[in-house]
Amino acid sequence: MKTDLYPFLLQRLTDVRKLVILGVGSELMQDDAAGVAVTQNLIKKYGEDNTGFRIISAYTNPENFTRTICDYNPDHIVIIDAADLTTQPGTVKYIPVEAINDLTVGTHKISLIMMIEYLRKVINCEFTVIAIQYKSVGFNCRMTREVQSGVRQITGLLSDIINDRFHKNNPPSFFSSEGAERK
Repeated sequence: MKTDLYPFLLQRLTDVRKLVILGVGSELMQDDAAGVAVTQNLIKKYGEDNTGFRIISAYTNPENFTRTICDYNPDHIVIIDAADLTTQPGTVKYIPVEAINDLTVGTHKISLIMMIEYLRKVINCEFTVIAIQYKSVGFNCRMTREVQSGVRQITGLLSDIINDRFHKNNPPSFFSSEGAERK
């Protein structure tokens, strides 16, 4: 599922030897679970520990994974989270790390910023933040259709990046078993 973000992400990850994909969010807060839903989908396909990349579902406490991340010592970390982008629900966007202060990024904004600052000092890696515009963050409710669509988009995008960047044999797209077309 190659989207407008595909060439941008592929360029950002061109020289990366070790990648961490970190999903952030609360499964109890409806659309806030978007980042975790993406990483759970990727873990189903690839597992958590792979050659060249790791996938972590950090939920609302990304700072709890700093030791695991430091031990792996990645060149780049891609963070996926729900945010108020003031766009249509389900919209997927790249967010510069510096802009996190200006956005309401889920229920864990402060811990995410502190974790990024800490990891920049300790392992000096690059960060890419991909956000999905949430529609609702009701307690203990199902994720909205719009955000589910954004989750599928990011899952497909990252699956294509993993296949193109880390898997030379290009396994089938994440969506191939569901009959969806690749673009």
